[in-house]
Amino acid sequence: MVQIRKSKTNRRRLIYRLVCFGVAFLFTSLLLLPETFTPKTATIGHPDVSFRSPLMYGTKSGNEQTAQLVKDAIHSGFRHVVTGGHHQAHNESGVGQGWRDSLVPRQDLFLQTCFVPWDGKDFQKQATDPESTLATIEEQVRLSIETSLRNLQTDYLDVVLFHNFRAKLYPYDQMIKAWRVLEDYVKQGTIRHLGISSVHDATYLERIMRDAIVKPEIIQNRFHSNRGYDVELHETFMKYNLQVQRFWLLNGSSGGGRKNSDMALKKNLTPAQLMLAFVMSFGSQTCLVGTHNLEHMKQDVDISKCYNSVFSNLDGDDTERNEYAMKLGMKPKLWTRDNDTKRNTCDSWLK
Repeated sequence: MVQIRKSKTNRRRLIYRLVCFGVAFLFTSLLLLPETFTPKTATIGHPDVSFRSPLMYGTKSGNEQTAQLVKDAIHSGFRHVVTGGHHQAHNESGVGQGWRDSLVPRQDLFLQTCFVPWDGKDFQKQATDPESTLATIEEQVRLSIETSLRNLQTDYLDVVLFHNFRAKLYPYDQMIKAWRVLEDYVKQGTIRHLGISSVHDATYLERIMRDAIVKPEIIQNRFHSNRGYDVELHETFMKYNLQVQRFWLLNGSSGGGRKNSDMALKKNLTPAQLMLAFVMSFGSQTCLVGTHNLEHMKQDVDISKCYNSVFSNLDGDDTERNEYAMKLGMKPKLWTRDNDTKRNTCDSWLK
């Protein structure tokens, strides 16, 4: 009987010690956890991240401010961030630091970069690159992707564009060789989507859509009068369901939207907001903005939430958009509209 009592007592003591040890271990572990493990990101996430979104933040000419600008943009509501690997006007590693500093989870962001050929006019060598120029464009692509992954502090890239310098198309035979390597990265899961920049030639687009195994899903073109605002290409874009990323929206021939200032005033919008709403209203268009002004960042995000209610008669005679286009010098040839039936009014956003 005494032996049984001693056995029960010893078992209780053992359980008590184990519990105490477990509590002490858990408490110590919590104290040693780094700050980044604190649940600061729990309420910031954005589940609907896609290259089909109407707005993205560009980091061109951010220089040493890039990390802070990216952090500010993300906290203002941007989720799609655009940079460029080996591009003289982009600080790709600053983008990596910026999104990390924002404390928004990686899966709630859409990170886009580009491949710049080494003989391109806006190519910039990085300190980690080999001293000699790589012999083939395939080698250049591989090094560029590995560098971008390191700079952006990620194990996958949402989008990589093949970068053309302005409207000068890179030789097709070399471009398609680079494209094949990018396709391999897509098959591996390292890259999610592919695209190409500065193509204003329908024949060129038709050719790459025919030859590519992994088809381009994105084309990034400037929005400018000297290219007719790509009105003639609109049918080709629609044919292949391409998402058109628009840059030079506010600093090119549009005059920052000031040609339609009267209409903007009537709608209680800034000229820049009305300009963005105009482009977004056609659907399958993403506006690339790169403001360094925090207030402008918030204004851009606000209009992206209600752009589809800004112009009246989209399903009728479309008078307002026609008027806007004519003042812009844009031929209203192939009008379409955003097919999103959910039309948020701007009243609740623009206060």
